[in-house]
Amino acid sequence: MNNSEKLDYILSKYVNASEVTRQFGFKSNSMISNMRNGQGNIARLHMDGLKKYFNIPTEIFQNDISTKIEIDKLIKNYSEQSEKELLTIASDLSQTELSKKVFLKNKKLFQKLKGVWYAYLYASNPLSASKTEGIWIVETTINEDCSVVDYWGNRGYLKIGKHESLIIKESYDNDDLTIIRFPNRQVPSQHFRFVIISNQNNTTHEMVNYGFYSRIKYDPKEAKRILGEKSKVQLKLDLDFNDRINQQGIVPH
Repeated sequence: MNNSEKLDYILSKYVNASEVTRQFGFKSNSMISNMRNGQGNIARLHMDGLKKYFNIPTEIFQNDISTKIEIDKLIKNYSEQSEKELLTIASDLSQTELSKKVFLKNKKLFQKLKGVWYAYLYASNPLSASKTEGIWIVETTINEDCSVVDYWGNRGYLKIGKHESLIIKESYDNDDLTIIRFPNRQVPSQHFRFVIISNQNNTTHEMVNYGFYSRIKYDPKEAKRILGEKSKVQLKLDLDFNDRINQQGIVPH
C-alpha cells in the first residue's frame, strides 16, 4: 500500500472526512484530496494533524507498513498507549491538587523553620552513640527551597501542613525513608517535639522514636534529661508480630 491508499483506508474506517475538514480548517471536504499529490505522498503537516486530532500514529506512513492488518495493529496499540498516558496525567493532576489542599505555602512558619536545627533522640543501639549518652544529636539544615540535609548526608524535603508538618528524608547509603512529623504550634519557641519513623541500624525493622529539635546544641546529659526515659519515647518493631503477619500472608499470583 502506498500512502495514498493508506489514507483512503484510514478515512474509510477510522476518521470522518467532515471532522478532518473541520479540525484542519479546510473550506470543504474536497480539499482532503489535496492532502495527497501525484506520487501518493502526504505532507508531514497532515500526518502530524492526524496524530494530534485522531490518534493516527505517523509510523503508519513508513514504507515498512504495507498492509491493513499492520495499520489496524498500530492504531490499536497507539490508542491503548495514549489512554494509559491520559490516565497517568489525570492521576498526577489529582495528586497535585490534593497535595495543594493538604500542604501549604506558609511563609511565616517557614521563616521560623529554615536554617540549622539539632535533633535529639535515642539511638536504636546505645553503643553506637556511647560518646553522647546513648542518644543521637543530628545537625539538620532546612534550606530556602525546602530541601533538608542532615549531618550524615541524608537528604529530603519539608512539607508544611495546616497543623502538623513533615520532613521526609532518604538515607545516604540505601533507599530507606525516614518520616518525621512535628506540631507547627511549637516551632516559634525554637524547641519542638517530633515523632520519627525509621529503620533500626543496618536492618529493615521499623522503629518509632519521640525526640525534639532545638536551635540550641545541648550537652548530651541535658538533652537526655529533656528526653526522659528511653522506654517511654522509643518503640521497636515486635518481630513476633511481624512473623504473625507473614504467616497470614497470601502467596501472590
